[in-house]
Amino acid sequence: MLLRLFICLCLGSFVPAIFAQTLTFCYEDKELAPSYMGTGLHVPDTRPGVSIEVLQMMEQKIDGLSIDFIREPWQRCLHDMKRNKVDAVIASYREERAAFMVYPTTQHGELNTQLALNKFGRCIVGDKQFIKALASSKQSFSLAIPNGYSSAKNITDERFIKVDTLSQLDAYELVSKRVVDGTIGLCMINEKVVKAFPFAKRLEAYHPPFDTSYGFLTYSKQFFKNNEILAKELWEHLAEFPFAQVYMEYLGFEHQQIDSIIIDPEGSK
Repeated sequence: MLLRLFICLCLGSFVPAIFAQTLTFCYEDKELAPSYMGTGLHVPDTRPGVSIEVLQMMEQKIDGLSIDFIREPWQRCLHDMKRNKVDAVIASYREERAAFMVYPTTQHGELNTQLALNKFGRCIVGDKQFIKALASSKQSFSLAIPNGYSSAKNITDERFIKVDTLSQLDAYELVSKRVVDGTIGLCMINEKVVKAFPFAKRLEAYHPPFDTSYGFLTYSKQFFKNNEILAKELWEHLAEFPFAQVYMEYLGFEHQQIDSIIIDPEGSK
């Protein structure tokens, strides 16, 4: 309730949309705290995640905008975007995705990071023994990588043997049971160090991040072509929202449930 009040105060009043339009937003059916909470095809009625709450508020504030939220495996969301079966996802920039997604760009056609929703850093994650060995040993290590996580392509250390898993939670359970040595996890949000991953009280992140990326609301080619004015308006409003601040508040509230914690060392801001 407090978060929703905070969001309402931040959003203020918006200019009405020019015409009514439904946007179908697809997001992963696995929990990715703090952006998406819960698992399965159902969108939680309460505390569904920061990204979902903010989009729900945008829906209320922009006259004529209606958003249908659907949950699918991440690869299916991407598959449906390619075929214009869904209208939008939140995704980092990848060259291969630009072939079927529309990202915000500048007048010169360059990626406009000023319209990004967030800036995420991802680290190798494991127990203290693994992190210590990682810093000092040349031996090989096994890493559980959830299907569809393109950021894993940026792991160039040849010591790692990658093991595919169906979900982030599956990957962390393998680490917890010591079936594999480590996995990957969200360790930085908008320059602030966090431990936003399962079992964070028992696991550590190896810094610096191996991957830093911006998250954008991206549109299907067809939706953007038919609704360019509305699409750009939504980008602009989302860019004004203080995501970093709300992410921190969300993690602070949810950490007991998702076992994630916030760290604020000197110089992390």
